[in-house]
Amino acid sequence: MSKIKLESKDDYLALFKTINQPLREKFSSGFARIKFGQNGVGYGTKIAEMEGFSRLLWGAAPAIRMLDDSWQQQLIQGIIHGTNPNHTEYWGDIQDRDQRMVEMPAIALALLHGDHFIWKHLSTAERKKVLTWLSQIFDYECADGNWQFFKVIVALVFQELGHEVDATKYALSLEKIEACYLDDGWYKDSSRGRQDYYTPFAFHYYGLIYSRLVPKAPLSAVFKERAWLFAKEYLHFFAEDGANVPFGRSMIYRYAVSAFWSAAVYANLLPYELAVMKGLINRNLEWWLSKNIFDGEGLLNLGYTYPQLSITEPYNSALSPYWSNKIFLLLALPDEHPYWHTAQTEMPACRPTQKLLTQANMLAVHDKGHTQLLNAGQPGPNYHTLSNEKYLKFAYSSQFGFSIPRSNQSKEETAMDSMIGLQTLDRKTLISQNQQTVEAVGPFLIRNKVTNITLNNQAIASTWQVTDSKSVRTWLLALDGWQLRIHQINLDEPAVIYETGFAVENTPEKLGDIIIESNNQYFEGKKGFSGIADLSVTDTTRSHTPVNCLPNTNLMTYEMTCLPGLETILDEGIHWLVTGIFAHQDIKYAKEQWRTPPAVTLNQNEWIIARGAKQIILNLSEGQCMAN
Repeated sequence: MSKIKLESKDDYLALFKTINQPLREKFSSGFARIKFGQNGVGYGTKIAEMEGFSRLLWGAAPAIRMLDDSWQQQLIQGIIHGTNPNHTEYWGDIQDRDQRMVEMPAIALALLHGDHFIWKHLSTAERKKVLTWLSQIFDYECADGNWQFFKVIVALVFQELGHEVDATKYALSLEKIEACYLDDGWYKDSSRGRQDYYTPFAFHYYGLIYSRLVPKAPLSAVFKERAWLFAKEYLHFFAEDGANVPFGRSMIYRYAVSAFWSAAVYANLLPYELAVMKGLINRNLEWWLSKNIFDGEGLLNLGYTYPQLSITEPYNSALSPYWSNKIFLLLALPDEHPYWHTAQTEMPACRPTQKLLTQANMLAVHDKGHTQLLNAGQPGPNYHTLSNEKYLKFAYSSQFGFSIPRSNQSKEETAMDSMIGLQTLDRKTLISQNQQTVEAVGPFLIRNKVTNITLNNQAIASTWQVTDSKSVRTWLLALDGWQLRIHQINLDEPAVIYETGFAVENTPEKLGDIIIESNNQYFEGKKGFSGIADLSVTDTTRSHTPVNCLPNTNLMTYEMTCLPGLETILDEGIHWLVTGIFAHQDIKYAKEQWRTPPAVTLNQNEWIIARGAKQIILNLSEGQCMAN
């Protein structure tokens, strides 16, 4: 999409229309469904069709009075037909944990926007059918986690429309939401869930809407206070160029990550100056709109920065990406709201270059426009697609994203950036290498079950329990943009240990260069610099194993990527490895930093990491860390 202007309310409305107009071409004859796409989804294509309608409403409803009559009539007719059991496009009767529950808040809230515009255009009989269809949610079980807000939002809409709902219908939901809350504004998405973008674009988004619907309710103040606390943490997910760091599930929702900032403005919550918040929203939108996120018809595709089905979840249909319309809640602001008359400003200059995100088990690092999230990992079951890759890498990057595998055989296919992989020597596989059939060790075991997590302002650590008798404990630190990893590896048999840095685009049309210097190795290409250095203080030798990963494995590019790596075979016993990682899109700056890697020494039980006048002392036995 060409350069956009985002200043006035008309600018945002024009953007909403540009993004969503292609959806209108896919309306069913009764306007209750939107049909396109040729991919499967766990809840079936019929429900996906109504999902498309509801997700259009996240932006269309706040803008309802600004839309022309054809828009308005299509939306009104869609709601009338979708809730009429006698119409062919009826949305159907729901059941426990039904995807249609996810879509109900958008439909319910649409009845309120624009001074109840849609509601006022419904007849008495039509209103009754709408309420009857929505009220099904009170009779069935919602999934634990952010889904519990769906009952709450629908109940509050009913009350706003003068239809009381027995508080017992949603009291348990409020209790379950409270059970998900951790601290510092963070929620855990159910007892088995993790801390990810569902905290901002689900929990807080709905909590802030709650505070607008019932401002005097005690929980409204609670939800706003938590959102304020979270904003201080969430700022560290964004880089100066507008990119947010990809992490966790539901990557296809893209700029929905900034819906949190929109909801905060909507709820009159200003953890930062309004100009700063407008800058965060605008830069993120501009960053996303510069990527290949639309197909030839102008429809949002499934993927991250390009069409990439392998990144999707079982609950992602072709219509799911339009959840990103949540960002257009801004259009509900009145014309005179100061947001529309405020010029955006840059990232706050006072933002620290490093921030411990305790509840997420992360250490955020900012280095000249490059934001990284160093990651100790979050305990929990892997019940989402590619959980190891989405939640358990050592680091995630605003510039280089992360990669996902095509298989678990060769290094080129696994594309395991920012990870350590273990292979036992007794497991063999045949691979093709340099046009030859080669017997190789495989497949890879990668970080999954993490325990014994320790955190402080300078270092985070966790233990990967590989098997009952194999483990890898890793400490992660940052110094001047460098990422430092200290590994204690405990083996009951010999094993291959393979470790990597960040993957950088390496297109065949303009191949970059791989430079090997003693214990260090880096790649320099058109899209950036990525290096990995062996800083170990033992006599362990690691070989250089850079690879070109397969296309369509990295979230930031569909091209091949070069992935610097180091490999060694370790015998049974306890071993120590120390690794330095540096990567940046600014190649000149990166090469300057690369010339002086941190020096690492071991003094009894203390690791000393120094670079210039800066020094970090890590006491492994006490888990303490000091810096000066």
